[in-house]
Amino acid sequence: MAKRSSHRRTSLARRTVSVKPVVIRQTKVVKAKHRRHGRAAFGGFLGAGQTEMLIAGAALGFLDKSSFVASLPKLPFLGEHGTIAVGAYMLSRSMRNPILGNIAKGAMFLSAYEMVKQGSITGDDPFGM
Repeated sequence: MAKRSSHRRTSLARRTVSVKPVVIRQTKVVKAKHRRHGRAAFGGFLGAGQTEMLIAGAALGFLDKSSFVASLPKLPFLGEHGTIAVGAYMLSRSMRNPILGNIAKGAMFLSAYEMVKQGSITGDDPFGM
C-alpha cells in the first residue's frame, strides 16, 4: 500500500496546468447628450434670473402707477418705494413667492437710487424737513 500512495503523489506533481490567457477589453464609452434646462428668453439674451427680475420690474412699475398704492399710507423715512419694498418683502416671506421677493429687491434698489441721487426719498415727511 505504501507503494501505491507514493505513486499517486508523483503523478499529481507531474501534471501540467494549462493557463488561459487574460483578455482585457476596453468598454465602449457612450457620451451623454447635453440637454438644456429651462428656457432662455429673447433668444438667450436673458437668463432665468434676469427674466424674473424683468417681470418684477414691470410689476413694480404697475404698482407704482396704480392709484391703489398711491392711496395707501407711506411709512415715514421710507417713501413710496420703501413702503412697497417692506410690504412685498413681508408678503414674500409669508407666501414664499419669489416674484414678490424680486419686487421687494427692485423697490429697495429704487429707494437707494433715489436716496443717492436726490439726497432724500420722496414721501411723507413726518418732521417737515
